[in-house]
Amino acid sequence: MSSTARGGKRSEADHYPTPAWCVDRLLEACALPGGRWLEPCAGEGAIAQAVLASRDDVRFDLHELRADCLPALQRVVPDGRIALGDVLQRPPPRTRYDVVITNPPFSLAQPVLEWSLRAGSTVVLLLRLNFLGTRGRASFMRRHPPDVYVLPDRPSFTGRGTDSIEYAWFVWPREPREAGTLRVLATTDKAQRQQRKPVLGPDQPAPKDALRR
Repeated sequence: MSSTARGGKRSEADHYPTPAWCVDRLLEACALPGGRWLEPCAGEGAIAQAVLASRDDVRFDLHELRADCLPALQRVVPDGRIALGDVLQRPPPRTRYDVVITNPPFSLAQPVLEWSLRAGSTVVLLLRLNFLGTRGRASFMRRHPPDVYVLPDRPSFTGRGTDSIEYAWFVWPREPREAGTLRVLATTDKAQRQQRKPVLGPDQPAPKDALRR
């Protein structure tokens, strides 16, 4: 997801890789459970790569619309399940994932959220902070209040300057409740924010059997 209020043209398929530092700040502040995680809009696996760099108690399954992302995803999770296609056309799994985490396409944030709430015990989405304020989602937000972890630094999803709006990680825990919490995450120094960790590691051949639908 990215805002284009600064005159930029939207990326094809709303492909905006999540900077690793955004994931790092979330993991520092939010005690997400280990186990089976799903990234339903995986792109080239930026979120999964950042999580796996910090934690060894997570096993990822990945889902992505675009087939050209498959080689990158096979390198990120060579032992995980990777599926291609429109995740919204698939039924939620019979057994819930421990965590569903994603940076959803701008135009599909709400349907991806609703699908994810049926697929995971804990759901984590990177969204514009003003996702909270839309009148059309007011009733939904009252029924499903998230915890909101605000990124005080604006991300750069393209590597060509920061986005035009503030972002936050929205976390929906398994337990129903009447209200969520708000937390401002730690700041990130400019040098770290300018680092763009490669998704593809050098000299890492992709396993031929990594695609299992």
